[in-house]
Amino acid sequence: MNKLIRKLPLQVKLMLIALIPLCFLIFLTFQIYQSETDKLALFKNYKEFVASSDDISNLIDALQDERKYSFDYAITKSSHRELMLQRPQTDAFIEKLAQSSDPSLVGLTEFTRLGELQQIRNRLDSVKAGPAEIMHYYSNTVFRLNTLNTIPPANTAFLDSVYNDLMCQKILSEMITYIGIIRSNMYNVLVSKEYVVETLIGTVGAHDIYKSYESELLAKADPAVLNQYKSIRKTTALQPTLDYINTVFTTFSIGDNYTGAAWWDVSDEGEKQLRKLQLSIKDRIDKQIDQLYNYHYNERNNTLVYLVVALILIFMIVVYIMYIISRMLQELRIAAETIANGETEPRVLIETNDAIGRLGVSILKIARNNRELANAAAQIGKGNFDIEIKPRTDSDILGNAISQMKNDLEQYSTKMEELVADRTEELARSNEDLQQFAHVASHDLKEPLRKIGMFSNILSSELSSEFTEKGRVYLQKIELAAGRMSKMIEGVLAYSTVAVNEPVFEMVDLNKIMEGVENDLELIIIQKDAQINYKILPRVSGVTLQLHQVFYNLINNALKFSKVDVPPVINISSEIETNEIGKKEIHITMADNGIGFDSAYTDRMFGVFFRLNSKDKYEGTGLGLALCRKILTRHRGRILAEGKEGEGAIFHIYLPYTE
Repeated sequence: MNKLIRKLPLQVKLMLIALIPLCFLIFLTFQIYQSETDKLALFKNYKEFVASSDDISNLIDALQDERKYSFDYAITKSSHRELMLQRPQTDAFIEKLAQSSDPSLVGLTEFTRLGELQQIRNRLDSVKAGPAEIMHYYSNTVFRLNTLNTIPPANTAFLDSVYNDLMCQKILSEMITYIGIIRSNMYNVLVSKEYVVETLIGTVGAHDIYKSYESELLAKADPAVLNQYKSIRKTTALQPTLDYINTVFTTFSIGDNYTGAAWWDVSDEGEKQLRKLQLSIKDRIDKQIDQLYNYHYNERNNTLVYLVVALILIFMIVVYIMYIISRMLQELRIAAETIANGETEPRVLIETNDAIGRLGVSILKIARNNRELANAAAQIGKGNFDIEIKPRTDSDILGNAISQMKNDLEQYSTKMEELVADRTEELARSNEDLQQFAHVASHDLKEPLRKIGMFSNILSSELSSEFTEKGRVYLQKIELAAGRMSKMIEGVLAYSTVAVNEPVFEMVDLNKIMEGVENDLELIIIQKDAQINYKILPRVSGVTLQLHQVFYNLINNALKFSKVDVPPVINISSEIETNEIGKKEIHITMADNGIGFDSAYTDRMFGVFFRLNSKDKYEGTGLGLALCRKILTRHRGRILAEGKEGEGAIFHIYLPYTE
């Protein structure tokens, strides 16, 4: 065999090599395709089962409604119109199930007694069927139909979630059936007032079975279904329905809590809540099965595409290799040798000798040399200039180029480090000069303002009688303008000094901050009869004086922009939250009942010198909120605002949470 293979032409050897993976690919693709087809059939069966189960549930609901109207008509000759409207709906559901392809529904009308339905209707219409016969027939038929709602086996792991939902749907179906039997029997005795104890004794078994199914649901349902059931159990008509049923079977007395009609309305609504839960589970099952079906349907189709593409590619590759390998093998060997020696223009020679072995050695040599150069280049890229580069030969252009690149990058890196150091020092000096300029400018501007204020006060106190009324008004405006200018300079100075030095952070008790702010604003708080409400506030990491400035500015604004003749009320609260990147932070909310603001200005109100209100009506510099934002930014926090004109404002402060 070995000798035979050696004598085969190279093209035949290549075809044999390609044939093995080709056969394996075809076999593997067929297996995958068959597996996906089986999955699709399984999903289709599950979907048909869910549809049949839904149709059976709809028929059960229709029969229960018809049972009630038929019972009413048998006793009091009422509900005749409702009965006539209900019968066609029931017949439509029976016809739909009778036409189903589900083998379990073949002969449905015979083994479920649905074939006797028209006979019962005729007896009812001719006043030959009594209430007991009507109740007995419909209850037995409903019970028998419910036995058709079985659960198919979950024989694959990917159907576990669907199977759990199917099981819950089945349990709910049983619960609905048994509660239907119970409520119908109780309606019977509430209306007829006959055979009360006997009927209840005959129904107590159904009540016990219902409770067992309810326990099973509580034990097996997933958290989402369990929470839904508990919710409707406590907040809907299901609660009084079950409470009354439990009371009746505890005392074996129907009491006087409900009339027949009232009981039917309440219990009907309770049963509908169970049906809604069952339908929501059914919708979820449909979506899950559709998703799985579509996914595996696409997988199966893609498998076919991959098969065709793979076969075409393999065929083209084999033909291409067979065409060129005999003509290019020697050329490739020589090219590999020249590349391994570092030359960039290898000569290609065509020879007839088989050189596959030597080609393999050459390719390995190329790979090894290229790997060494690649590793060296990677280290240089990371800044490691201690690595040694040895060109393979004098004509190794690539090796020499990498060596030269290392030297050039090392020199460039040194120059850049020196340049960065110089620029950093220059920037530090520039910042320091800027801060000194701000301090000097602010202090120099305040000196002439103090003189303006002083002399205007002298004029006002000593020579006011010599001024006309207009002159006194002008003098007053000078004093007010000088005061505003002084406060504005102080604000600019405070704003510019926030970032002078790196702050020293410590744990700050916000409750003590609030005590200090309330002391500072005590006079205006008393004047305006203001009320500031806050509970225990947290401790945060920060600078005490700067955080005091933030709370002072915000509370002072809330007092300043209060409504006329309305005592200000400021509510402050805090909580720990997790932000969008998963980090904890402290959220402080400060809400007031003041004049509020237009939400269109939410972003602009934190700008320097921006004012929302007239400076003649409300004093201020327009720097307060800008200073708050700058301080909080320095604390790695942020501030947001929301409000509405005439309805107050709310400020949200976010600071990093510290354990």
